[in-house]
Amino acid sequence: MGNPELGVVVPTLNSSTTLEWTLCALRGQRDVTPEIIVADSGSEDGTLDICRSWGVPTFYVPPGNMYRAINLGLRQMDTEWIAYMNSDDLVYPQSYARLLALGEQQHADAVYGDVDFVDYEGRFLFLVKAPQPSRLAGMFRRDHMGFQPAAAIFRRSVFQELGGFDEKYRLVADYDFFYRLTISGHKLARVEPPAVAAFRTHASQLSMRESANMKAELQSFRKAMNVKSLTGDLFDVFCWRLQNSPMYFWRIMRQRG
Repeated sequence: MGNPELGVVVPTLNSSTTLEWTLCALRGQRDVTPEIIVADSGSEDGTLDICRSWGVPTFYVPPGNMYRAINLGLRQMDTEWIAYMNSDDLVYPQSYARLLALGEQQHADAVYGDVDFVDYEGRFLFLVKAPQPSRLAGMFRRDHMGFQPAAAIFRRSVFQELGGFDEKYRLVADYDFFYRLTISGHKLARVEPPAVAAFRTHASQLSMRESANMKAELQSFRKAMNVKSLTGDLFDVFCWRLQNSPMYFWRIMRQRG
């Protein structure tokens, strides 16, 4: 029997400075065969040359909404499990095998894990531990997603059932999608440490450039979904922060040093 397969979409727009790292990480997965496709929105910087050098197929999506590109890419996949990876993020060599194994073992519909935050050059900055599935809904209601999409996989059937990522959002469609998945009765599972992915943080990334617009979209999402906090939600956030408290302390000491 061959390795299990996983479909992965990478949206790109002038991503040549980081894309090679991302594709190398995806192609370096162990005990999993990733089916990779790049959804490009008109790159002019060598992004498509990098894809050709790695033998990764591409297709064009008009610019303006990253989630439209992700949706179109994921709808082309025929694997049972799917995921998407930003063109500046990384996944560790055994991560998808670990996520897939737990998903099958627990008959889960989505699986996620911890994530490392790294700088533009890939140097480690800090670790964020993901909460247990039972705390996700409460954290969503308090404006905390709980895990990074780069550290998650989900079943294609669930993606189809939920209608994919809502393209009326340009910045928080992943938040909306995983919130709907969490509250819809589907089973989520959290893989044990170590971290499964690395999220690259830098000033030029979309979430940094448009933080004010992201807050406005998040408010629009809360209104559209009629999201209201419950009494125990603050406790869920508190437990998650307590879980990550050693890393908060480490970050403070590192900044002072």
